[in-house]
Amino acid sequence: MLFALPALAQNQTERPLTNADIVKMANGGIPEDIIVREIEVMGTNFVTTPDELISLKKHHVPDGVLAAMVDSQAGARMRATEPQAVFYASGPAIPQHHPLPNVDAMMRLDSKTTGKLQMRKNEIKVEKAGVPFFEVKWKENREK
Repeated sequence: MLFALPALAQNQTERPLTNADIVKMANGGIPEDIIVREIEVMGTNFVTTPDELISLKKHHVPDGVLAAMVDSQAGARMRATEPQAVFYASGPAIPQHHPLPNVDAMMRLDSKTTGKLQMRKNEIKVEKAGVPFFEVKWKENREK
């Protein structure tokens, strides 16, 4: 029996976090930043449907924790659809005053957070979980 206790404790820490775990931590007085950090470093198995998010809010789960839960699910979906290999091919030389190509790309902002990069003529935008995160716009100066 004593030999089984360490194995049981280890299994408890290795299982993915669930919505019920988040409610327990929030109602147990664990600070929001600690719960968010747990979400970032632990495996997760959250349900983030609108009804579940409303239920979590009714159980007093902080907004920052809800956002981290949604981000973790978005990251899991991105990892599931990521290509296994990326190949780059060189193209023809770009003339000196050639406009930037239009690019839409998904990118990883950290180990669990993904973002969207959009590059158009005279602007670059980055979104984190569908929310604008960074944007640069410029005007082309044709004077010499």
